[in-house]
Amino acid sequence: MLKFLSTRWYALAGNTRGVLLVVLAMLCWSVLDACNKRLMAEGISPRQVLFLQSTVVLLMVAPLVAWTRGRVVRTRNPRMHLLRAGFIVTSAGCAAWAVAHLPLAEASAYLMTGALFMLPLGVWLLGERAHWLRWLGVAVGFGGVLAILQPGAGAFQPAALVALFGALMEAMLGVVLKKYSGHEHPIAVLTWSQTACWLSFGVLSGFALPSVPPALWVLLPIVGLAASGIYLSYFFAYRAGDASAVEAGSFSLLLFSPSLGYVFFAETPAAAFWTGAGLLVCGIALVIVEPSGRAS
Repeated sequence: MLKFLSTRWYALAGNTRGVLLVVLAMLCWSVLDACNKRLMAEGISPRQVLFLQSTVVLLMVAPLVAWTRGRVVRTRNPRMHLLRAGFIVTSAGCAAWAVAHLPLAEASAYLMTGALFMLPLGVWLLGERAHWLRWLGVAVGFGGVLAILQPGAGAFQPAALVALFGALMEAMLGVVLKKYSGHEHPIAVLTWSQTACWLSFGVLSGFALPSVPPALWVLLPIVGLAASGIYLSYFFAYRAGDASAVEAGSFSLLLFSPSLGYVFFAETPAAAFWTGAGLLVCGIALVIVEPSGRAS
């Protein structure tokens, strides 16, 4: 059965596999945001939540690092990891701050504009050649974002601007990941990324872990697994296809976040959300069925 599923999986076009992996990453992201929002509702600051998150992930990968005697985290390109660390710390900080000050659905919509930045960045910095359907798919997806947000004067509130800047940093992070994802072990990418977050947010938090109520301890392994799932899914997504194509799958976050926002925070999406969600699905479909199908 596993061999059959593996054969069917690799029979898919590279960009299709990449988009599906990014959709999986978005599911993990929505779960992580919901957990972090719940922790911040207890008075824990965003920087403390991120310090706690990176601590949990590093504790999870520590046995594997020890078992391989550090071989799994050896890198051929430390400079690229350092550059990526700057982008990841900035994007993570912006995302956490936006989630703390906005409803999950709205924060997610702003953060998803990273897919719009990725298309021109992929063409400019990675030499990718995008078919017109890819541009159309991203445009349709962005139309879905606008339908959900119905932007007006409120779109320029500080939390929204922070989220948009975080989306740009996330797109730059994707460019760096695409450049070296084929030469690094995925656990090395995960470990060094979380080490950068641990050091950065540890300094801001005085390396003091926040006090988590016992009733919320169950969230800690979920946080670790969700954060790891985001990084690993993105790693293999960028390895499978064009960064500017697979990033369209990130629009699916707006299908997951409102559901969790409704269940856990009583945040009810407006009617316009469903129109926007439909456009998002159409945008993703246009990218998946792009005639070239595979990465260039």
